[in-house]
Amino acid sequence: MNKPTDLPGESVRVMTLPEAPLPSPFARQRDNATAVQALIDRTGLPAPTVVAQPDAVHVVLADVDDLALWRAELDGRVRADETPWRTVEWTLFAQMSATRRRGAVLVMVHALAVPGQDVLPSLRDAAGVAA
Repeated sequence: MNKPTDLPGESVRVMTLPEAPLPSPFARQRDNATAVQALIDRTGLPAPTVVAQPDAVHVVLADVDDLALWRAELDGRVRADETPWRTVEWTLFAQMSATRRRGAVLVMVHALAVPGQDVLPSLRDAAGVAA
């Protein structure tokens, strides 16, 4: 050892963040699923169907009014799109903040409304849809 700061043994190269390998798609999908499931368990939000993917988590609801509960929890943007089958797909686009253990998680919550079905005014206003 020549200098007091030299350590015995082999040195280990430390990578900077841009050099570090990205997590695999499977790891991102697992992290996204875990984050959303923890939110559901903590809040009791309705989530009959949850489909996790590496880039987002999709939640499909049985009742369009349940979308308001998700919006109250996550905020986000609501969009209403007419489908070819004369139904309207209501979607909440929200993002869960990043943590020290995982990145931000895009959450898309979907629900269908049939023609003539009442939808909460707060959802209609958020999507810019007339009554």
